[in-house]
Amino acid sequence: MERLTKRERVQRVFDLKEPDCVPVFPRNQAQMVYGMGWKLSDITGQDWYNSEKAALASLWCVEHIDYDVVYGCYYDMGFGVPLLGGVLDIPEKHGMSVQCVKHPVQSKEDWHQVKKKLPLDPLKDPRMKGALKSIGYVSSAIGRHTPVTPFYYTGICAANLLFMDVASLSELLTEDPEWVDEMCRCASDFAMDWIRAQYEAAAPGTQSWLYLCDFWGVELMSPAMAERYVSPYVIEMSKMVEKEFGQRTFYHVHGNLTRPKTQAWIEKLTKDANLIGLHLDKAHGPEWVKEVVNGKMGVAGGLPFRGGFLDKGPAEKIREECKRVLDIGAPGGGVIFVPTGQVLPSTS
Repeated sequence: MERLTKRERVQRVFDLKEPDCVPVFPRNQAQMVYGMGWKLSDITGQDWYNSEKAALASLWCVEHIDYDVVYGCYYDMGFGVPLLGGVLDIPEKHGMSVQCVKHPVQSKEDWHQVKKKLPLDPLKDPRMKGALKSIGYVSSAIGRHTPVTPFYYTGICAANLLFMDVASLSELLTEDPEWVDEMCRCASDFAMDWIRAQYEAAAPGTQSWLYLCDFWGVELMSPAMAERYVSPYVIEMSKMVEKEFGQRTFYHVHGNLTRPKTQAWIEKLTKDANLIGLHLDKAHGPEWVKEVVNGKMGVAGGLPFRGGFLDKGPAEKIREECKRVLDIGAPGGGVIFVPTGQVLPSTS
């Protein structure tokens, strides 16, 4: 087979066909910055964002590490938070990530005040505005041949990042579920506006499928709760992107989905949201991905890399594990290799 462009290679995966080689897509966020020898404080603060450095870091990943998919900007979990009164920790050390040290909502009174600031306009947040400029730079430079994917979180995961910490939000699942519904609704309205802004910031014809992420999934709650606090928003966002931009969604969700109830949940969600693929966590081996994700669900799958030794080696152990996974998952196509969430700066 002749050598494909990265866009063509990934599209063959989504078509459940065998590409010239299996594409690689680490979900690279902070590590693209550390890979340049910079700290996060060189890229962003509470109310500023360096578009040029973010774009250079993104392009470096493609050129030097040869990823097949890229984010068009440096991404973290704090977009929109300072505008609502929250405070971010911008670490001065390598290897750390931006964290929210003070969430905007810690009481019902806080929530009443935060609601007055909604809906959030992405173009009024200097960090989001800077990220959008970076997306424009990157998509113009490589978007014709390399997928540049928009990215955000869904449902209760978005509510967690934007409004309230995990522990408090978890308690409200049983104590005040209607309040959780309201926060999920507001967070998802913000998420859809942010996703739209990313599409609109890109050079025409260069954006690819939407990448949605959810670390709650069935990792932090039951399938029944996920049906309420996750599913409606994944479906809504996916249908919005398909209707407005003609593209589909690759969904990353945490939790062991091989159990009967969780598998039934993800099968239904995949169909209802018309997902193009699933990026699952390391609880799912290549055999399961081929049999269930490719075979039963009929969508593309992410092949996880189980080793926690990618940055340390030995190199032969990495080769053996990669070969084992690819020997099972690669034949017949339909898979993207997702070796880890992020590649650490110490990785040779």
